[in-house]
Amino acid sequence: MIKSKYKNSINGLLLFCILSFAGLTANAQQNMQGTVKDKDGYPIKGVIVKDEANNLMVTDEKGAFSIEAKGTYLTVSLDGYFVKKVLIDSQHSVIIKLEKDPNQQMVDVAYGKERKLGLTASVSSISGEVLQKTPVPTLSNALYGRLSGLSIMQGSGEPGYDSPSMLIRGKATYNDQSFPVFVDGFQASYFNQLSAAEIESVTLLKDAAALAQFGIRGANGAIWVTTKHGTAGKTRIGFQARTGLQAPIKLPKFLGSYDYATLYNEAMKNDYGVSNYYSQTALDAYKNHTNPTLYPDVNWYDEVVKKVTPTQDVALTFSGGGNNARYFVLLGYNHNSGLYKNTDKDEKVNSNADFQRYNFRSNVDVDITKAVSASVILNGILEDRIFPNFSGPTLWDNMAKYPPNIYPVKNPDGTWGGNAVFPDNPVASVLAKGYASTHDRTLMSTFSLNEKLDFITQGLSFSQTVSFSNWFRGNYNKTRDYARYQPYGTNINGRDTVLYTKYKDNTSFSIDEGTRNQWNRTNLEAALKYQRTFGKHEVSGLVMYHQDTYNVDGNNVPYAKQGIFGRINYGFDSRYFAEFGYAYNGSENFPKGKRFGFFPTLSAAWVLSNESFMKPVSFIDFFKLRASAGLLGNDNIGGGRFIYDQYFNSAGSAYTLGTGGGSGVTAINEGTLANSNVTWEKSTKYNVGFETKFLKKLEVTFDYFLEKRSNILTSRSGDIPSIIGVGVPMENIGKVTNRGVEVSAMFTDRVGKFEYFAGGSFFYAHNKIDYQNEVPRSESYLYRTGHSIGQPFGLQAIGFFNSQDEINNSPKQIFAPVQPGDIKYKDQNNDGVINENDEVAIGYNSDPEITYTFNVGAKYKGFDFEMFFQGETNRSVYLNGTYVWALVNNSKAVPVALGRWTDATKTTASYPRLTTMTNDNNYRRSTFWTKDGSFLRLRNVELGYTLPESLTNRLRIASARIYINGINLLTWDKLGDFNLDPETMSGYPALKSYNIGVSLNF
Repeated sequence: MIKSKYKNSINGLLLFCILSFAGLTANAQQNMQGTVKDKDGYPIKGVIVKDEANNLMVTDEKGAFSIEAKGTYLTVSLDGYFVKKVLIDSQHSVIIKLEKDPNQQMVDVAYGKERKLGLTASVSSISGEVLQKTPVPTLSNALYGRLSGLSIMQGSGEPGYDSPSMLIRGKATYNDQSFPVFVDGFQASYFNQLSAAEIESVTLLKDAAALAQFGIRGANGAIWVTTKHGTAGKTRIGFQARTGLQAPIKLPKFLGSYDYATLYNEAMKNDYGVSNYYSQTALDAYKNHTNPTLYPDVNWYDEVVKKVTPTQDVALTFSGGGNNARYFVLLGYNHNSGLYKNTDKDEKVNSNADFQRYNFRSNVDVDITKAVSASVILNGILEDRIFPNFSGPTLWDNMAKYPPNIYPVKNPDGTWGGNAVFPDNPVASVLAKGYASTHDRTLMSTFSLNEKLDFITQGLSFSQTVSFSNWFRGNYNKTRDYARYQPYGTNINGRDTVLYTKYKDNTSFSIDEGTRNQWNRTNLEAALKYQRTFGKHEVSGLVMYHQDTYNVDGNNVPYAKQGIFGRINYGFDSRYFAEFGYAYNGSENFPKGKRFGFFPTLSAAWVLSNESFMKPVSFIDFFKLRASAGLLGNDNIGGGRFIYDQYFNSAGSAYTLGTGGGSGVTAINEGTLANSNVTWEKSTKYNVGFETKFLKKLEVTFDYFLEKRSNILTSRSGDIPSIIGVGVPMENIGKVTNRGVEVSAMFTDRVGKFEYFAGGSFFYAHNKIDYQNEVPRSESYLYRTGHSIGQPFGLQAIGFFNSQDEINNSPKQIFAPVQPGDIKYKDQNNDGVINENDEVAIGYNSDPEITYTFNVGAKYKGFDFEMFFQGETNRSVYLNGTYVWALVNNSKAVPVALGRWTDATKTTASYPRLTTMTNDNNYRRSTFWTKDGSFLRLRNVELGYTLPESLTNRLRIASARIYINGINLLTWDKLGDFNLDPETMSGYPALKSYNIGVSLNF
């Protein structure tokens, strides 16, 4: 018994020691260091490493972490990856590899995030890092080809005014096709002014399921932008800087003075029988450049436009935080110079086109308690634009129009050349008229609270948000005018002398600061969210109230939207998913009692790869089918505001009273008839698609979509004669069908340390007008109904008239007197007359039906390389005006005019006979001037090098990368000798650029 007693005591003492040691071990802190990498050995940043006491650290750019750990294990987690637990041991330093969990990858959707596995909607997404590969001052220019379903057409390249036009899944209405862009949940007009460095992702919302929450404003699609937020961990500093040179992609070419004068003589002979408008003396002087004052040969583009111009972009970011607060801060600067030569660098008397932007963002998230959190977003954008005191489009049109021989840029005495016919010397328009400037300020602030309501039921939360945004524009213009002098030669006392005719006078500078424009927007939201998992069942839901008030300076009545929307999601066993989306919202632009509508959507997905019968199919890693259908609206219907009210207008001196001419009496007349039943456009959208991955290397996504748009606002003026004496009301009677497909694929592989990828996308959209009211037409082929929106109509050119006999024996063309060398057209209805009744559908409109991309890239030992191509086809361009019509109204001559018809070249001519007149026969819309607008462009090529860790560690830098890239370097098109850019055929040209940059992380 004594031995047993001692034995029990000894056992108890040993147990006590073991438990005490275990307790000491559990409470002791160990400094654990390590690196988190993916399955291929690449470091992963942003991974949360947490011990049992909930102390946490976030991995840096190198995937490294260091934590004073308590407990026996670490939990390592990151959205989209499997959670991993690691024992804390005496090694103190570990390498942890994470594997992607396809069931957990998150995708941004409207007002939330959803697992990609269970996503039933059709969306395309791009990260901010990819956007940064295309250094452009206007953000939407970085989206070319990056989002399947988005068509982008480049406009002007002028600094600060280079926003392109965009369409989501083509056109489905012949009225307003614009769509809203949301930044951090609120509609924003400043998307283009954001810095790519502050963006987490940009998501294109395309089908009914993705757009359900927008209801009355969702029919045209939407873009959803999420900005970056901080994650817990030590402060991470990022610095990005790049500089480069920009140049026009293509400038038009024109003939010099000698060729111009020679062709002008020929045109005058064709028009009036005058063959020596320019004498041989003048022709010789032009050819030999012997008297540039009286016989100049000016290339206006060379005199005004620089070969290259600089651009710079800098972004500095700070992010980090602790367990209770996280932050992300950005400071950004962008500078984009124009192409104008010899301007004043100090901007005292003139200015180059110039755009400067300053960006500031502060996103702060705070956990006030375990159940209450808050978010504060502050965003500021400052924009300064300065440009010559002359209309940019007019300046570029003048450079294309003004002949090279009208006058010298400057006369020998230093005065500006000019005359009455061509009064605006293009060089003086830039250098002698002063400058104008605008100064924009955009401020946005958002305040949010979120409360977890787990005490009611687990997974329930309630949030409230208020957002304010404001834009203001002021100006400062310093302007003047200048004297022009036209030189002319005369003989005085037997000596050849140059004299001048003066036009206008030099004026002093005047200052104007009178422009004041602004708008402000206020948004209120309150949302109830629920998310819960019950075994194999996943249930989530959203109910949100939204109110948007938009005040524009000069409008007495604000634009307002209000409504309730949400969704209900259900998933079972990671195989079957369904979503019901809805919105009940309305707009102030419709009659009382008819302002609100209900917009339901339904979608579902089936993950076949998670079915047991698919397990034996080893080469298919993932396969999901999805489908959606729903009703949406478009409240941007056109026709003006409040057309449900009847307006009466002042008619001026409408009535005359008295005799002998009498006197006019002011009257009121009835305006266009009101439509008390006006409503929004209705869009019924259908989408089916699949997503799949093969052999862990090839990912493919496919979508087919169909949209039936109705209630498009149009007028019955085609049916109702104007004799009724009042404007016919706009009614919701139009209908359009739009359909298409999207396909994208990406192949990635690795051979040793060499990693490579290749991908591409194809997007096709075709629409058809089902109904629009039209005037009765004499031929069935003249109706626009049944064709695409914007389908061009014109005459079918079948060659040139080669003789007067041919003209006499052909159908009569009534547009203008016809001569040999004029364009000959087909008589479509065989009535012996060529007129408007012979116009048929020709080509496509300028918006592409097909957009495609392909890209290739590789990585090896720190080097990375990528090429990205984007192309568009099934589009036509209409060549017209001074850029292609030689000599008309005394304009320039284009090189293609050298192929003009003459009696000697009738069998090989490629251009009609020359004329100085506006020839209504030749210069009208026809197949002759309608060309294939297809093109393929090398949008981006980039070569980069990431410095090795051994070097960055010595420099105390987390990571460093240097790179060079080029934007829009090469273009293949079908415009040939016309030498025009197929995207931007007139005005300030689109630009290509060559850049060098550095990205540092600390």
